[in-house]
Amino acid sequence: MKKTFSFLFLFLFLVLPGNASEAPRITLYELEKELTASPEVLASAASLAGSRALEERQKATAGLRYFGELSFSGMNEPESRSDTSRIEGYSKVSLKAGVSVPLFGTWRKERIQELEAHITSLEEEFRYRMVRKANLTALRKAYALLWTIHEKSEFLEGFLDLEKPIMPLLEKRTKEGLLLERDRLEMESWFALVRREKASDALLKEECLALIRKATGREDLSDLRVEYPVLPVIHYTDDTPLRAAGQENSELKLLEGVSAARQEIVRHTPKAQYDSFLRAGYSRSLEFPGRNGTEAFISIAVEIPSGEGRAVASAGRAAMAAAEKAGHEKTLRRLSITGGIREGLARFESAAAQRAFSMANIRSAAEAVRADRLRYGLLPGDMLEQLFRSLFLYLSSALSLLDSEGAMLQAHCELLGMIPEEADTGTGKKVFSSISGDSERTQFLAPSWMAFASEIARPEAETLASRSGMAFYLWTGDVLLFPDKGRTFFTEARKEGASTVLISFSSRGIARLRSGEGKKLLEEALESARSAGIRTELLLGDPLWILPAHRKELTDLVKELDRFKFSGVHLDLEPDQLPGGENKRSELLSSLIDTVMEVKAVSRLPVSLSIHPRYLEGDLGVLAAKGFGAAGVHEIAVMIYSTNVQNVARRMNAILSSFPDLTFRLSLSVEKELPATESFFRNGKKSFFRSLDSLQRNFTPPAFAGVLIQSWENYKEMAP
Repeated sequence: MKKTFSFLFLFLFLVLPGNASEAPRITLYELEKELTASPEVLASAASLAGSRALEERQKATAGLRYFGELSFSGMNEPESRSDTSRIEGYSKVSLKAGVSVPLFGTWRKERIQELEAHITSLEEEFRYRMVRKANLTALRKAYALLWTIHEKSEFLEGFLDLEKPIMPLLEKRTKEGLLLERDRLEMESWFALVRREKASDALLKEECLALIRKATGREDLSDLRVEYPVLPVIHYTDDTPLRAAGQENSELKLLEGVSAARQEIVRHTPKAQYDSFLRAGYSRSLEFPGRNGTEAFISIAVEIPSGEGRAVASAGRAAMAAAEKAGHEKTLRRLSITGGIREGLARFESAAAQRAFSMANIRSAAEAVRADRLRYGLLPGDMLEQLFRSLFLYLSSALSLLDSEGAMLQAHCELLGMIPEEADTGTGKKVFSSISGDSERTQFLAPSWMAFASEIARPEAETLASRSGMAFYLWTGDVLLFPDKGRTFFTEARKEGASTVLISFSSRGIARLRSGEGKKLLEEALESARSAGIRTELLLGDPLWILPAHRKELTDLVKELDRFKFSGVHLDLEPDQLPGGENKRSELLSSLIDTVMEVKAVSRLPVSLSIHPRYLEGDLGVLAAKGFGAAGVHEIAVMIYSTNVQNVARRMNAILSSFPDLTFRLSLSVEKELPATESFFRNGKKSFFRSLDSLQRNFTPPAFAGVLIQSWENYKEMAP
């Protein structure tokens, strides 16, 4: 067995400094942080700031006021009423200062004006929260829809790749009288339907991008990288809608504030239909000619409109109507929240049920494709048409599954926008749309099911039937760290029917990964794998890591490499390779289980492992069943290295029946170094695929996830 890591590599990796920078990209998390840059959110925030400023101004201008008055006057008048009296003139300068206090009706008017300004602020804050929430929900939904479109595009492109090789064959069969023209036209229309779907998705994509630009204010989305949108889990109970619409709901608090302010206005309105002031002050005057004078004064002024009675009645009705409206709006919002949450949950559960149905459909469709591939070229008759029809049904099932997953994401996004954090108790039914770790989905939903366009004119059913869903060990992962090598490799792996590749790097490769260029090349390679519908797992192997004294070396390494977008971590740690390992297998198995648990604790990725079947049988099997189940192992690759198909099937079936709650792969060897009784290398690919097909008929998913081949390097050297 090849092993990649050494103590020298560990020293280089753990001691030498690394560059943690990554190639720039935009993810949903990054977009959510830019929500405050949305023009709509900014406009609403500006409106809120303006209303709050006006509310403060209203408070500052109400109540006690200071006044001052400077006046100059002159007068000419006769000394007596006689026509001949002398005219006497004088001038006067006076200065007044004091305070003016609003009373009764005027005070209530000012209070009403403050309340109305406060209501405006509350309403603007409510609009701001709603705009922000609507933009966040729209952003998440648009991103989720982009992911759905991206996933569907691989299947649509894969189906369109069949048009060039298959249509001439169908036309030939029609001319030979073996295929009705109506059937050929129907099959030709399938490509038109797929092109229509692509055009529709292209329109939806532009609409999604427009929504993202609107929600974030970001014009340039050229770096947008569509990944599966991981959303927070919602814990739903029967009283979640009531808690969400309870007193802690911030939106309802605002509407409650509006309603209370409206009720306060109703109380003040009847006595606010007239004006009254208390004025008090002091004045000093100078007269020419004459003497200086002073005056202190206090006065109360009241102004009452002639139609005060009608004004009181009309204003009271208007204020009461406004208060009733505010109360109804609060009730409407509460009903909208509770009803929307219940409807959202029903929509989510409906989408989840549709996904379950679609998974059943795609299993059936995938099996039909597998069977028809096997028959095509071996049986006479219309097997080409049958295979093509099966592929179209598979495409329809795949699109239906992706649409149902997209619907789950949409409903999840809407629920997140309606259920505040305080309404999530952390218990109850989980609303969780993640598809991470769904091995059945990975097995049956892959564009590789349709990837045989280059071989359709020269069918080799034995090969095609067995290739689907294969996984490979790739020990020379360093080849992916050179320009374009990743794309070339995964294109070839897809043609070979690979669904999963376990990638190992040498110490030199790890050193290259620590550079910015190395990181970028690996990210490009992993993106090529995703585009080809291939899962990639980080392959790590050194039996010393089983031991507690060396375990931290492994966990530190996993934490360092966890930043890359692998689909999982695969541990190839063989206890029997440790000195004296065959004499303490029970102890080493327990230690291996502990190692898996610690790796699981430091990585966000699912953890799988390879193991010899002896550790899954007898007393060791009892320990393994409990330990690996508790450790949350994603998949276990059982290394049954034998070319005796009957013995392999018998031993593997015994393990599958003993571990009904775990998922397994069958690991077979094509290593040229091993003898012919253990490796299929010498028999060539054609014989190997016959053996694979015979083996796989004995196993059924979801417990059986497929075949893992040791290794890619040897597989490529096998004779046809």
